[in-house]
Amino acid sequence: MSLITKDIDQKWGTPSPMHDPYVLANFQVREGDVLITTAPKAGTTWMQQILHQLRSGGDESFTSIDDVVPWLERKRAGKTLQEVLEYYESLPDPRVFKTHCTAEQTPGIGTANIILTSRDPRECCVSFYHHLSNMTDEARQAANITVADTFDEHVDRWLNFAAWYRNVKSWWPYHEHEKVLWLRFQDMKADLPANIDRIIDFLGWVVSPEQREQALEFSSFKWMKAHDEKFSSQGDGDKPVFKSGQFIREGKVGKYREMMTPDQEERVLDKAREMLEPECLLFLELENKK
Repeated sequence: MSLITKDIDQKWGTPSPMHDPYVLANFQVREGDVLITTAPKAGTTWMQQILHQLRSGGDESFTSIDDVVPWLERKRAGKTLQEVLEYYESLPDPRVFKTHCTAEQTPGIGTANIILTSRDPRECCVSFYHHLSNMTDEARQAANITVADTFDEHVDRWLNFAAWYRNVKSWWPYHEHEKVLWLRFQDMKADLPANIDRIIDFLGWVVSPEQREQALEFSSFKWMKAHDEKFSSQGDGDKPVFKSGQFIREGKVGKYREMMTPDQEERVLDKAREMLEPECLLFLELENKK
């Protein structure tokens, strides 16, 4: 392992319970690594499961998805920076990590294989509201998170923090890069087998028909919902992060309409129009082709 440095560029961000810039700055990327770089609530956990199942040929023995596909930049309670980096170094190839980092904060672009899924920002905003509401009180306190008193207040907070917009904007210049595969959540919901084939082709992994079918089964909403505890326990220690059975919730397309007012929708879309390229809006199906 290279010498660890604490004197890092500010581009790596500010330390928080969910973001350790020193890990990002010192992480040694390998050829063949896979980084899932989605914005929050845009299919991250689903992609973790898909990639782990394709890599393993079908594995239902893991306790937490974070054990097999770690969240790269999340702080690890009780672990020194060196211990975290040594643990990552010890993982067998092909290593797979999740991250919510922007492109500027993602190590190894051009070396690692980047897979990201984008999802309608209205869906992500609503899903994140439920995500926060379904966390345990202890987990929210540990992460210094509060839930808005009203959904409208949540929309304001979500827009001001702008994580979805910053993530998508940062990755758009790479959308045709040979080491980047950009998938849309709605396409995966419409035809998961076809998109799993795209992932296999992109990574060049050897997956037998039987392994592919196993991965499809274990990556289905039905299977993941029935094994919610494997995906809801992405924290330190034995205490649950989410209320029982509430992490894998619905995962549907278009459900935001049941909660968002037309005004709230327009505010979300207006910010997208303000921050994103017209071609990106078309790709995301947030604007209609003329």
